[in-house]
Amino acid sequence: MPRIARITYPQGFYHIYNRGLNKEPIFQETRDYLRLLHTLSELVQFNEWTIYAYCLMPNHYHLLVEEKQVPIAKLVNRLFTSYSQFYNRKYDRVGPLFQDRFKSKIIQKDTYFLEVSRYIHCNPVKAGLAASPESYPYSSMGEYLGIRSPSIIKLERVEKLLENTTFGMVKYRQFVNAGVTMNLEEFDPFLSKKDVFGSTVFNTHRKIKIRKKRLL
Repeated sequence: MPRIARITYPQGFYHIYNRGLNKEPIFQETRDYLRLLHTLSELVQFNEWTIYAYCLMPNHYHLLVEEKQVPIAKLVNRLFTSYSQFYNRKYDRVGPLFQDRFKSKIIQKDTYFLEVSRYIHCNPVKAGLAASPESYPYSSMGEYLGIRSPSIIKLERVEKLLENTTFGMVKYRQFVNAGVTMNLEEFDPFLSKKDVFGSTVFNTHRKIKIRKKRLL
């Protein structure tokens, strides 16, 4: 039985995610995380995609990505094919590293960016890996706040988006920290059955396109 076509639309805004095969680790030490982040920083220099948020967890990852002219599948394939080869060589293993192909949710950028990025940045704290979102070294929160020099995030685009939602960076930090004690499962892509996060009009328009895509 053929697989359903991936849900996409031209120049879309996506929450990209996946986990290790059988929920096993995909990162075991600092150099593993740094290797993937270095590759990602090189790929985004081509300006074919814009990364708005990211978080690498021991057995899964999250990317909030805006597509330009090149499909996001090419970004993900280049990034994780390279990383999988590195990981398999390093740990003397064979076979796929990830659970099937990557997964994606369509996000309405101007209305759902805040909620989805907060979910991504709160992940390490809720998993007991960090005391605060900004203290986790493998997420974009440090780049947002200037703790680490931007190498992956286009900070000026994030700031513009925050201004459009009446948030500045200080207020955004408060917003994210407030999420640490909140139930954010609605935005957990592994749990949510939604394909699209957006307004009613946005959802209706995208669902029509999704149905047409699946019938091809």
